[in-house]
Amino acid sequence: MAIAEKSAVSQKPLWLLAGVGSGLLLHTLAGFLGPLGALVNLILPFPAAYVHMRAGTLVGIGTVALTFLGLLGIGGDGSAVGYALQFGIGAVLLPLLLRRGWAWDRAAGATTMVVFCAAMLALAGFATYQGETVNSLVQQYVQGEVERALVIYKSAELPEGQVAELGKVANQMAEFLMVTYPGLIVTATALLQLVTLGLLVSRSRGKYLVAGRSFATWKAPDVLVWLLILAGFALFFSAGIGQLIATNLLVVLLPTYFLQGLAVVTFFFQKKAISPGFRALGYVLVAFLNPLPMIVTGIGVFDLWADFRKPRIKKT
Repeated sequence: MAIAEKSAVSQKPLWLLAGVGSGLLLHTLAGFLGPLGALVNLILPFPAAYVHMRAGTLVGIGTVALTFLGLLGIGGDGSAVGYALQFGIGAVLLPLLLRRGWAWDRAAGATTMVVFCAAMLALAGFATYQGETVNSLVQQYVQGEVERALVIYKSAELPEGQVAELGKVANQMAEFLMVTYPGLIVTATALLQLVTLGLLVSRSRGKYLVAGRSFATWKAPDVLVWLLILAGFALFFSAGIGQLIATNLLVVLLPTYFLQGLAVVTFFFQKKAISPGFRALGYVLVAFLNPLPMIVTGIGVFDLWADFRKPRIKKT
């Protein structure tokens, strides 16, 4: 026993170096890939989170701290602070809660809210420092992205009519982002935690446990469906702040019920013993092929009443 404990302690520096190196490599790769780097960013918290699960809390925190310092030297304040807010907090808190026996959905939900609050506080503080409001900062950022998109469209030598149409779509998207950015931040943060969680579960291999029900049997709290219905009515029958709140609630709740619908799909994949290859194809189609995402979201919503996964008694 003493030899095993000594071996585990001696491996902690190796875990630390591996976590920091992987984090810096992924961050560099994300910057190199440009827009495609968003896909790499989805797995950026995983190295530190995995080290946390395998080597303990102190090593996990050390991994995040050294990655932060490395980015401070390589990319400057913006890259380092962005890493800390977007990825570092979750890479510490999510595995910490999992190691304390929290169910995976509660751990992911709590981590999402902490990261969201930290990000909004940092944004508000930066806006105050700049003598601006949060909305004005977001508007400047969104408008800058629209202008960059228009430059790309024009440089692609597209017909003027097509450029004008794409510009119209970009401006409509900008207006949508200005209204829904709080809800979109929550949804994007939740997605990040769920991807990290999925990777942690897939790499556990008996080295640690993740508490909670299996994804195939997971369902959102029943009360959320009534909040969804209320937000839907408020969207059409209210104005001003009421409509703004309703819109952001829908931006958060609809993906939640898409996730529940996906759990129902997973249940039937397992029940029918669908092969992993066909499952992967099915998930891709469900996520990207219209109108399947809307159908799956509807399944998630009506699962409260239909209980699609309830065993059916065959009548003879």
